[in-house]
Amino acid sequence: METIMKRLFLGVAALLAGAWQIAAQEIQPDITPVSVRVTIDTSAVEGPIKPMNAVNNGPLADSKQQKADFKILNIPYSRTHDASEGYYGQRVVDVSDIFPDFCKDPDKASSYDFRETDVYIKALVDAGSEPFYRLGQTIENQTAAKYNIYPPKDYKKWAKICEHIIMHYNEGWADGFHYGIRYWEIWNEADLDQSSGRWKTEPRTWGGSIEEFHKFYAVAAKHLKERFPGLKIGGPSYCRIQGTKTYFPQFFEYMRDNKVPIDFISWHKYGSEPSVYLLEASMIREWMREYGYSDAELILNEWNYRRFKGNAPGSPNEYYNEDVRYSLKGAAFAAATMSAMQDAPVDMLMYYDYRPLSGWCGFYRYPTLERLPTYYAFYAWSKLSGSECSCKIEGGAGDIYAVASVKDGKTVLMLTRYDGDNNACNLASVRVSLSGSPLGRVFCHLTDKEHVYTEIPLFPEEDGTVLVELYNNSIAVLEL
Repeated sequence: METIMKRLFLGVAALLAGAWQIAAQEIQPDITPVSVRVTIDTSAVEGPIKPMNAVNNGPLADSKQQKADFKILNIPYSRTHDASEGYYGQRVVDVSDIFPDFCKDPDKASSYDFRETDVYIKALVDAGSEPFYRLGQTIENQTAAKYNIYPPKDYKKWAKICEHIIMHYNEGWADGFHYGIRYWEIWNEADLDQSSGRWKTEPRTWGGSIEEFHKFYAVAAKHLKERFPGLKIGGPSYCRIQGTKTYFPQFFEYMRDNKVPIDFISWHKYGSEPSVYLLEASMIREWMREYGYSDAELILNEWNYRRFKGNAPGSPNEYYNEDVRYSLKGAAFAAATMSAMQDAPVDMLMYYDYRPLSGWCGFYRYPTLERLPTYYAFYAWSKLSGSECSCKIEGGAGDIYAVASVKDGKTVLMLTRYDGDNNACNLASVRVSLSGSPLGRVFCHLTDKEHVYTEIPLFPEEDGTVLVELYNNSIAVLEL
C-alpha cells in the first residue's frame, strides 16, 4: 500500500511539475530586443511646448524644500482644488470657507474670511507658479452628513461672492492683492454621481440634478465674464466621459442655447494608458466643434495612474495603484502621458496631486519628503522649452514616446519607454539622428531601474547617430 501511494504521489507531482513548466512557458516574458529609430527635424516646427507639467496644489508655505523644488521643476500652474484636505488649513479656497455665512452681504469685506487662503495663494505665487483657481467646493466623501455641495440658494448671489473673491486676488479689494490670476473654474465634478442616482441620497460633489447644475453654471459664467472680460472663465471639470452616461453634450447644448461664453473646458481622467487620455481629448474636442466652442481651450486638470478593477476602498488593487504612483512605472506613465498629449488636441495637463500626504502624489514620500521617480519625470519635462520640432519614431511597438524642442539653437529630446505590462523585460535600442546633419557629443540624463537622472555619455557613431538603450519604464533627456 505504501509503495502504491508513493507511486501515486510521485505521479501527481510529476504532472504538477509538467503543468507548472507549461504555465511558466506561457507567461514567460519576451526578451527579444526591440530596435527603434528616432529622427529629429529642427526645421519643422510644430508649435510651442505646452504646459503639460502643471499640477493640483503646491508646496507647503513653510517648506523650503518644496518651494525650491517647485521652482526647479518650473511648474507653470497650480490648481487649487482639495486644498482644505488637511494640508494648508481648514478654511481654504472653498467658497463656503471664504464666505461662511451665505445670508451676509456679498458687497461687505467683513463677510469674508481670506486669511488661510491668502497664505496658500501666496505660497503658490512665491514658488513661481500661477494659481488656477477652482471656485466651488471640495469633494465630500464622508457619509454621516453633507454640508456644502448642494446647489446654492441664490445662483446670482453665489456669482457675486465669486466676483469679490476675484477682486480680492486681482484688484486689491479688502486688503487684497494684484496677482493677475487668469484661470477661474466653476465647480468640480458635478456629474460624478448623476448616472448612478447617488446625487439624490449620498452626493459627493453636487447634491442636485445635472439640469440644476447647468442653470447654475450659466448664471455664474455669464456674470463673471461680463464683470471680468479679460479673464478665462470655464469648467465644468466633468469626470464621466466613457463607460457610463456622459453629460458633456447636454452641457454644451444648454450653454450654446443660452449663449453662455466659455473660455476653457476642463475634464478629469484617471487611467493606466496614455491612449485613453488621447481618446477622451478627441471626443471632447469633437463636441466642442459641434456645439460652437471650438475656440475654447481644452484642459485635463486632474489625471494620474489608476487601474479600474475591483477598486473598493482598501482593496488590493487600490494599494497597487498607490504603489505604482510612487514607483518608476508611475513616473514613466506620467512622462509618457505628457509626451502623448503634447500632440493631442489639448492645451494643458494638471497632475493630481502635489500634496505629499496624498496617496495621489508621486513626487514625495511622506513625511520624509524623499523625492520619488515622478519628480524626475517632471524635471525631465522642464528641460523642454521653446518650440516643438518634428520627431519621427519608427519601431518600438508603440511604447516609445518622444518629444523634441528647439530654442536659441539648442535641441532637447525627451524619450520615454512605458508599457503597462509588467512582463515587458526586453531592451529597446533607440537610435537617434538629426535630420540634415550628424550629431556631435550628446549629453544624456537617464532615469531607469539603475539610474536616477544620471548623466550617461553618448558618443556619435560613424553614421552620425547615437544609441540609447531603454528598459521598460525609462526616461532619457538628450541635449543635442
